[in-house]
Amino acid sequence: MTRKRQLNYITFAALMVTTVLGYQSLWGLLFMFWTIPNFYSGHALLLTDVTRDEDPVLFWLIQLAWIALGLSMIAIDILPSTF
Repeated sequence: MTRKRQLNYITFAALMVTTVLGYQSLWGLLFMFWTIPNFYSGHALLLTDVTRDEDPVLFWLIQLAWIALGLSMIAIDILPSTF
């Protein structure tokens, strides 16, 4: 098994365990991680591929949504009394 595949299996297992335990911050980090390559490639995936060149408004809305979701999921775990 390649290193990338191993990392995917470990990440999936960690996501499932933390979800069962009621922690969402790992999902938040994943949402944040997904935005990084999108900025460089100009492609985002919703139900289909959305490109910055063909549909810049939707592309940036998707990016902002991933960032907002990521930050809110992290914040919920770090500051639970606030939410």
